[in-house]
Amino acid sequence: MSEVTNDIRNLLDEIVGGGNVTTKASSLAECGVTVAVGGPPAWLVRPGSAGEVSELIRLANRGKIAVIPIGKASRTTDQSSIADRPRMLIDSTRMNHVLHLDETSLIVHVQAGLGALALENVLAPRGLSLGDYPPAALGPSIGGLLAVRTPGKSSARHGFIEDAVLGLSAVLADGRTIHTRVAPRRATGPDLARALCGSEGTLGFITSAVLRIHRRPERRLLAAHALPSFNDALAAVRLALREEAAPAAMRVYDTDEARAHLGHDVCDDGESILVVATAGPTDLAACDRELVASAAEAVGGRSLDESVAETWWQRRIGRATPPELPMPTLQVSATPGKQHRVYEAVLEASRSFNLRARAHASRFGPDGGVLFFTITNPDGSPSSDALLDETRLALESSAAEAGASLLGADNRALAPYFEDLRRQLDKNGIMNPTALVSEPR
Repeated sequence: MSEVTNDIRNLLDEIVGGGNVTTKASSLAECGVTVAVGGPPAWLVRPGSAGEVSELIRLANRGKIAVIPIGKASRTTDQSSIADRPRMLIDSTRMNHVLHLDETSLIVHVQAGLGALALENVLAPRGLSLGDYPPAALGPSIGGLLAVRTPGKSSARHGFIEDAVLGLSAVLADGRTIHTRVAPRRATGPDLARALCGSEGTLGFITSAVLRIHRRPERRLLAAHALPSFNDALAAVRLALREEAAPAAMRVYDTDEARAHLGHDVCDDGESILVVATAGPTDLAACDRELVASAAEAVGGRSLDESVAETWWQRRIGRATPPELPMPTLQVSATPGKQHRVYEAVLEASRSFNLRARAHASRFGPDGGVLFFTITNPDGSPSSDALLDETRLALESSAAEAGASLLGADNRALAPYFEDLRRQLDKNGIMNPTALVSEPR
């Protein structure tokens, strides 16, 4: 084993340079990898080009070495199930260049290791932007941002970050490099980029992307409304979207959540708060704000001081410190017609355990939105982790029975098709084998 290990190390040094390969336990531990004494080796490598990534994956495929992608804000899966096989962690952060910026066509071509915030800093002085995404969602590298599909990377104005993808370059499990075409979608045929986005490195290692970008808005307007109930606030959102309002962001807080985030005096008992930000040319931003205000008024809402929305927005973009609150216990998506039913189901399930649930909803679109529940003791104090672990399954089941989809849950109906695609592209099961599966490959 040691001779083979040394041979692989020498080949890695040849591919990326000795200074870009390490087996240090501390470096591996930062990536969530623990190597047992005498166990199979693990290497952390930092390629500087797509060609080097291709050579690394060819080597991994020959040796049946598990390939784990690592980015700027990487979140690795539990690798204990593959601790008995060699692993190669490929860190893309050296691949961090803007390859081409077309300010006329509003297109940028970037390497996958460039941080999304770093790209935003390149675009901002030119009056450009990736879009109205929360800064917290832009922490990963571009490759990581595209490879992991979560609702946090969405904007009411610009959709999901994957919608900005015009073309991708990626390396497959056998080392082949593919480039999806940058062309009008009606002329491209099957969209391979869509398969790679959200695949968490299981179908291919993304090396660069061509993205659609946007002009920074001329004006941003904020507003806040108090609605008689959570259901009324959701109804106002649906009405505004039906009237084709396109806000930069909207959020609905129920009574307890609004008081926790925005202050105890922000609303009366039973009321919910709707906050909204609109952006774009001044007239368009004002029109979107008025569409939301009209929708809120139609369901019995009243306008609040703009400072309420200002507090929310400054915290959202990281310019103000939010109150120290526990992270949401449960996150689910639901279609417009089922959102209130899901909300009531989770509240009822919480009460059955002598607990209290508060909620907010955001990331709205024509197909629904995401509800975030925080479970507390009856007096509003944080519940113990042990108690939450005991009740989590019942809360999830109640939400699912009411029509919600658990975020991150496997789609069991599609799993066989996805696994078949993985087998076709990755016969040796090397590409991030513990990701997107309930059992290791």
